[in-house]
Amino acid sequence: MNRVVIVSASVGAGHDGAARELARRLAADGHTVDIHDYLDMLPGSLGRALGAAYLRQLQTVPGSWDFLLKALQTSELFARLVCLLFGVTGPRLRRVIEPADLVISTHPLPSQTLSRLKGKGRAPMPVVTYLTDMSVHRLWVAPKVDLHIALHEVAAEQARRLGARRIAVTGPAVGPAFRPALNAAERSQAREKFGLPAQGRLALVVAGSWGVGDIADTARDIARTGVATPVVLCGTNEALRHRLTESGDGIALGWIDDMPTLMRAADVVVQNAGGLSSLEALATGLPVITYRCLAGHGRTNAAALDEAGLVPWIREQDDLAAALVREPAEAPLPTTCPSVVLKAEMAQHEPVRARRPRRRLALVAASVVAFLWLATVGMSLAVAGGFQSIGPASRRGGQVYVLVAVDSTKPMSQATIDKLAAAHGAAAVSTKVLHTQPQTVRALAKAGVTIVNAADGAPYETGVFTGRASIGQVATGIAAVTGRSPKLMVSNGELDAIDVGIVAMHRERIVVPAATVHCGAAMERGMKGVVLVESTGDCDLDATLDELAAMAHRHSVREASIEELGA
Repeated sequence: MNRVVIVSASVGAGHDGAARELARRLAADGHTVDIHDYLDMLPGSLGRALGAAYLRQLQTVPGSWDFLLKALQTSELFARLVCLLFGVTGPRLRRVIEPADLVISTHPLPSQTLSRLKGKGRAPMPVVTYLTDMSVHRLWVAPKVDLHIALHEVAAEQARRLGARRIAVTGPAVGPAFRPALNAAERSQAREKFGLPAQGRLALVVAGSWGVGDIADTARDIARTGVATPVVLCGTNEALRHRLTESGDGIALGWIDDMPTLMRAADVVVQNAGGLSSLEALATGLPVITYRCLAGHGRTNAAALDEAGLVPWIREQDDLAAALVREPAEAPLPTTCPSVVLKAEMAQHEPVRARRPRRRLALVAASVVAFLWLATVGMSLAVAGGFQSIGPASRRGGQVYVLVAVDSTKPMSQATIDKLAAAHGAAAVSTKVLHTQPQTVRALAKAGVTIVNAADGAPYETGVFTGRASIGQVATGIAAVTGRSPKLMVSNGELDAIDVGIVAMHRERIVVPAATVHCGAAMERGMKGVVLVESTGDCDLDATLDELAAMAHRHSVREASIEELGA
């Protein structure tokens, strides 16, 4: 029989899960199958470092992943530069695939490298990309790949618009163990196996193998509906598991090896990424909803699944209760087995004429991409790690630092100012506040409240053409109004090198809030670190400050001045 090579990438479990299931089906048909990790083909330990950086990016600055994905989707030039950068894996990948009769990629980066090898005549066998996601971004579609396999016509149409030449629509690569419960007795046994309640509706919350996203908030929102008990899969995220256990919002589980049985114990699945877990839940016959989805691919997958009529995207908390009791989706997934299409592909392929390598262009492209990454995502990760910033370290102590975003539409009363000063709090001041409420800023400073630069709005978020000038404008304005230049600037942590340079020029440090709460909203248990309170003209800021003080007292957390962090 034929020899098949599958190339995946160990960033999350979805790509590897699809690779293992395709390998199982092909091996059952008598083919010899090898699976390789694309990250292992990068020089040295760069692959492991890249995987770790991606995880940290999702945990600390998820919006930067959204920004990068949009840049890749809208800029063909940027996408080409990225592909050229990863072309360094070409020689190792070529050695891996040389004996193969068919090569399958379950990740966009190996697809792009395989396409380059095929264009040079160094991959004469058929090359197939298996699209593991319901949404398709630019890097998924490689020009020289012989066939793209999509999970649904929605994904196929997206691939078609990006230039895919041949597309086949098949069923998902989900193992046969993911099936509906045979009867009530099997469902009860599944609940007993994992120590779950025998009665009541269970909502299984999945967040990939890393347990990333707003999972604690999701569990809390589900619990508050009263219609289901959240059962949260924390994966390898032990910090999340401990946090959920402490809060008491549902049932927290760690790494689970028997996912098919666990899904048969549940009544509904709540997911945030639209990956393999969604497909496994659909195969189990469960209703699936998207809620508080991840930035980047989480949002694009949520939109595609919603469009396909498979998984509704719940955007508002008020709609969550009704979604938790919905029936399974009526829209079916395709039933064609992917291995049938793959076997047919091995029987036909065309040789490709070789092209001359462009090593110098690849080196230039790699340098440009590396520079852009360091100046944007790399800088955000550095800030999250403590470079020129003080916020990330704040949550490790036993203090809470209250930072109120001053409302530009309503003056703050002297009583509220005194209460904020008594809590050793700080006030975030933007350009609009300086323009409309200079008296409030002056009164805050006079009362001893620390004034923090909020640029064009708290927290500051980088923009390509907007917002940067406001950093200096507010620094100068605060000095003019209060007689003292600010030492801190509040940001969500997503900054580039230019932002950090401007902040440093004004001798400020960056504050990254550990949590952001809206004035009047319920406080999270055990909240500590820098807490940014977003205030509006119609909220009771005094009550929120009182609740923060009471929470700090209950959990033996000291209310401290934010200036202590910079000392």
